[in-house]
Amino acid sequence: MSAKTRQSLLRAKLARQILSGAKGFTLIELLVVIVIVGVLSAVAIPQFLNQVRRSRTAEAQAALTAVGRGSEAYRLDTTQYPDNYTRIEYGCPSSTDVDSCGANGDKFMNDPWSAPNYDDPVASDINSVAPQGMRWDTTANAAKTQFINSSGNPIQCTIGLGSRESVVVTEATFVGKSCNVFD
Repeated sequence: MSAKTRQSLLRAKLARQILSGAKGFTLIELLVVIVIVGVLSAVAIPQFLNQVRRSRTAEAQAALTAVGRGSEAYRLDTTQYPDNYTRIEYGCPSSTDVDSCGANGDKFMNDPWSAPNYDDPVASDINSVAPQGMRWDTTANAAKTQFINSSGNPIQCTIGLGSRESVVVTEATFVGKSCNVFD
């Protein structure tokens, strides 16, 4: 027998020994792995979806905070809250409407509405008797079908300004930020 033949027989024998000692996974081991992956995904996927909803509302809350700051600046100049968004969005218009201008023709917001997935804010709960507080509301655009809460309605966000104290004539005003993410 030649050296090459002997060498190839040794290689074949060695390969047979290696392969005969190798074992595969048992069915139980595979089932345990599948169960573990299922449990992990059952926990992770809902958490991920909730985080997506929270990020969508953060867009509206950040924009409403800027509107709230502009409203407070407007109130400091005119002693009352604005009755609509255009009063603070554009600052002092070219008209002679004194209520729309600050003491020095100030601009109340540096940037316009910065939440393109939401409608322009709407003023509500404006107190005409005393400048106690107001509320800005916004709703997700109808075209943004992925901006819905857990019950399938468009996300609505609110920011309340002013004080929580009630005045004799009016009721207490909501103060803070809120979105109907989980309704």
